[in-house]
Amino acid sequence: MKTAMLTGALLLAGVKYAWAQDTIPLLPPGADIPRMVSPSIDKPGEPFSYASRPTDQIGVMHATAGTEITPEGFLYTGYGELMFYVGIDRTPISARVRTLEDGHLPIVHYTVAHDGLEYRFTVFAASLGTEQMGGQVVNFIRVTIHNPGTNERHGFLTTAWRYQGEQTTPFSSGDNRFRRPVKGDHPGAYQQPGDAFRPNAVYTTEGDAMLQDDRAIYFFPQQPKPQFRPALNDYYNHIAQLNTKMTATPTTPVATAEYEVAVPAGAEKVLDFKMPLEPVAKAGSEFDAVERASFDDRRAKVREFWNGIIAQGIDIETPEDKVNQTFKTSLVNDLMSLNKVGDDYVQTINQLHYHGFYLRDSTDFVRMYDTSGYTKIAGHVVDFFATKQQVDGNFLSQPGQYDGWGQALWTYGEHYRMTHDKAFAEEVYPRVVRAVDWLQGAIALDPMHLVPATDVRDNEFVPGHLTGYNFLALDGLQAAVLLAHDLNHPQDEARFRRLESELHASFMKRLDEVTATTGGYIPPTLNGGTEGTDWGNLLALTPEQQLSPFDPKVTATLRATQAHYQEGLITYHQPDQGVYLHHYLTIKNTLTELIRGEQDQAIREMYAVLLHTSSTNAGFEYSIRPWGDRDFSGNLAPHGWMAVEYRNMLRNMMVREDGDTLHLLSAVSPEWVGAGKTISVERAATYFGTVGFRLESTTDTTAVLRLSIDRSGQHAPGKVVMHLPWFVNRETAHATANGRTLPVTAGAIVIPVGVEQVNLRWQRLPLPKDYPASYTDAVKQYKQEYLRRYEALTGWDGQKN
Repeated sequence: MKTAMLTGALLLAGVKYAWAQDTIPLLPPGADIPRMVSPSIDKPGEPFSYASRPTDQIGVMHATAGTEITPEGFLYTGYGELMFYVGIDRTPISARVRTLEDGHLPIVHYTVAHDGLEYRFTVFAASLGTEQMGGQVVNFIRVTIHNPGTNERHGFLTTAWRYQGEQTTPFSSGDNRFRRPVKGDHPGAYQQPGDAFRPNAVYTTEGDAMLQDDRAIYFFPQQPKPQFRPALNDYYNHIAQLNTKMTATPTTPVATAEYEVAVPAGAEKVLDFKMPLEPVAKAGSEFDAVERASFDDRRAKVREFWNGIIAQGIDIETPEDKVNQTFKTSLVNDLMSLNKVGDDYVQTINQLHYHGFYLRDSTDFVRMYDTSGYTKIAGHVVDFFATKQQVDGNFLSQPGQYDGWGQALWTYGEHYRMTHDKAFAEEVYPRVVRAVDWLQGAIALDPMHLVPATDVRDNEFVPGHLTGYNFLALDGLQAAVLLAHDLNHPQDEARFRRLESELHASFMKRLDEVTATTGGYIPPTLNGGTEGTDWGNLLALTPEQQLSPFDPKVTATLRATQAHYQEGLITYHQPDQGVYLHHYLTIKNTLTELIRGEQDQAIREMYAVLLHTSSTNAGFEYSIRPWGDRDFSGNLAPHGWMAVEYRNMLRNMMVREDGDTLHLLSAVSPEWVGAGKTISVERAATYFGTVGFRLESTTDTTAVLRLSIDRSGQHAPGKVVMHLPWFVNRETAHATANGRTLPVTAGAIVIPVGVEQVNLRWQRLPLPKDYPASYTDAVKQYKQEYLRRYEALTGWDGQKN
């Protein structure tokens, strides 16, 4: 039975993703055996972490590389992997559940219990410079051995070094590790600094440093005095010393340091380690700098830096900590992946296996930075777009992928709309003209007069005229019109409008023809049929509305894709590869639902997205099978585009532009409204300037909305609309401001100019059965269904591991 046979059908009444309670039969002869993981990994009292083998990154903003925290809790770079063992039996640590300091700072905590002791790890990366931006980067590791008992105990901690983790897949890197070393052939290409494996490397010590061929790979505490061994295990009990010739494999743990620590009852002992991101020569200033570096001093500087960054931008606070912390963590992970290479700022997707620049992803990065209040950073990222413009004027995301054309031009226009920076517009305008020249020529030569056909086996995984490329091209042309108009180029503006009109006519004609054969569903390609994977065909309303929100084609496409949701997420198909969950692609539908006012489904999807994050709020891309083993293998988290999409989604739920209208509270959760609960937004950047508000629930049936919106400036909104929660009775809801009643129409209130406070009264409606009214509910429902499926397949009784 294929994995798809294990999945329950989506209940389309209200587009639910409630898990179907069908009976799961025994596997028929010859069927694929599904891979699941024991539900016992989700321990009571621990934060829920979706991935069975999670990965995290630590690093420094503007650094060109970072460090992976592996599923076990080891530290992995381009040069090797620092391992930890606990207990006299030297058990390798296994720390699947981790947390972040203050819920979102890149200081990672995890604990391993062994023989009555707790080994508490605190891990972060820091620059040794005066600022936490680039420079010499070092990983700091503190192991606090805590004795919660009433008698003194002896703790044992062992460190070791290996080139990579065990390899159980056909791929050359260790499991859940990134490839290295790789030298990119152009700026923005995938690259990872590092060394090739050397089986005959020699390991020695120099003071408090472990050396590999005279370069320090990690620094260790000298008290209590460690014992050193060339490898984790001795050969026939022969106690060898360092500097012993040996022939290691990439997975051999070598260069060990072992500690025995007496820990009195109720006390704790601390051991601090340091691991340079790149090994440092034993004689030199970099070596000395690492030796002098203090864990506490660097930790304080890391906290100060990231708290300062976060305080500059948008702040969204809801009554749910998971919602808020994922929003903040996502910003940190994305900025940690912003590399500075010479004078270029290269936005990568993460510092791990997606360590490269992708034009299509970066359009959403720029939008996120702009709407979050980081317009300078957005400008740095958008400057790099010029490197993707070809000699002929086209912008290529990747070779043959024409989505980059529309996304690049749309981003130029959108950044201008957010900043109103005429100097920026003047700078990029010649690029826009060259790009439009290319598109005009390409459309003229194309038989369908559309964006040219391609055969790139990525995203949609289908050859032909891709639907999404044409949606995006219209977005880009509209941006070109905006720039031409505001920069007073009337002839260009007229030409751009004609081209937009011509493409629109050709595209809509063909779209009507193909959807007439699909029941209205917009397929990935315009060449007929429904082959391919849903991707760009989801872009009818986002980032710009090229169809009416309730066009039957939009509705049919939403329903068709939602019908294939699994675990609440959209599914992703690759030829001959089966079905995967796709974490952030779901959000394209969510953004569409916000425009359509489908609040309840948008909240369902928000919780499904949150459900699939780790305990450190990290999202992934795909590679996980529905109801499978929850292991993304080499598709490592955190994924930067997922982080961007989450931030864009939550921001749009709170604050959203539509033409000259500002929408507030397009979707809220039932968990966020009720006596004593508050939703607040501060420093939200919009087309109309900076916006803020607070919705305070004074009781279960009354609330007060307080606004901070400048409605007198040049770019003020024409209208401000507040949307009532979908779970209140809109027929009886009442709103007043300045002593006057405000009409409630279609679940929304138009807030007049001069109003800074709206008093609300409403009655809550009962929620649909099994509706996930909170993140906690979503996790509970998922765990129950996963357990049911696991028991049906294995006969597991929940008592044994």
